[in-house]
Amino acid sequence: SWDASDWKKFFDEVSVPAQGWINNTTVASDTKAQRELQKQIVDLQAELERVKNPVVISSTQVEKVAQPVGAAQPETDSIADIPPNVTPSLTDIVEDTKKMREKFPKKTPAAFTNMLSGGERSGGDLVRVFERYWLILYLIGHWRLTAAMELEEVLAETVGVSAGSGSVERVLLDMEKANILLVGKLELKLPRTVLKLYRFSSEGEKLYQSLFAVRPYENDWSRLIRLHEGDQFPEQTLAVLAFTMHARKRGWTTQVLPEVTGSKSVPDAWIMRGDDKLYVDVELGHTESIAKWRNQSTRNDGRTALCVATQKSRNHLVGECKLDKLPGMATDLESLIMGKFKNINSDSPLWMESWN
Repeated sequence: SWDASDWKKFFDEVSVPAQGWINNTTVASDTKAQRELQKQIVDLQAELERVKNPVVISSTQVEKVAQPVGAAQPETDSIADIPPNVTPSLTDIVEDTKKMREKFPKKTPAAFTNMLSGGERSGGDLVRVFERYWLILYLIGHWRLTAAMELEEVLAETVGVSAGSGSVERVLLDMEKANILLVGKLELKLPRTVLKLYRFSSEGEKLYQSLFAVRPYENDWSRLIRLHEGDQFPEQTLAVLAFTMHARKRGWTTQVLPEVTGSKSVPDAWIMRGDDKLYVDVELGHTESIAKWRNQSTRNDGRTALCVATQKSRNHLVGECKLDKLPGMATDLESLIMGKFKNINSDSPLWMESWN
């Protein structure tokens, strides 16, 4: 006359012998206790998933102590005047970041303390390092920066410390160790140069969204990987990132892989300074067809704009353009990377030569 519940209760109360792992001893298996433990495991797994995937909160849902900063708004006239989806000059980024710093929460949200301990810092040092974590998130997720040397310089200028200080480097290292940032090191053989790069992991994207209440933009390195086979051609990826980084340091607004209409060929970069707007191709070889530069000139009011690897390559390609009576300007990475990055400013030339 027993139904299923009766049989279940019966077997729950029966001790079933099982082989133990110590000396093959026989131990009793408590089925009821096992089910309680299984329930605890399920609950703990759910809690772990909640911590790994924090709920995205809006400004109306969150408590005041952890209120999101919200989507960043242009603070300076020079930034307000630039087109959307571009990255302003480094000077403008620093000024904007200083203003954004004033909007950060006074109390560290739990989403961050669950992932970042702050190392052995305490007191005011701990408060400052969390603020610097947020600044790095902002620079990568809002302004699309990717090179370590550029991130360190903007962070240092914003908080008033030396760009070469260990405290600035440790901020990025903390975030790398916590798997908030993914890191890569790309090398170019000629000219000899190396760039250390950062982009968001999935956890980094979630943290950015929890703080600013919007999804992050795709930074320049991630964009090259997705649209330009950046992983398969690391030297070309480095060259594009190095050119745009040096352009920003010299006062230019930049965009990597700008969208163009009416053509299958996508320029490597678009740059702007005042009324001067140019699509730029970054080339590591010196055997490109002159037809490519003619096509490019149609987007640039009849001018070419080239960045190549070395001075020798520049001389060769400029000579071809002159023979074809194609005016323009050119630069090369070999010239751009000479000297210390911190000594470059908006008065430093981006183009090494121009011709009519």
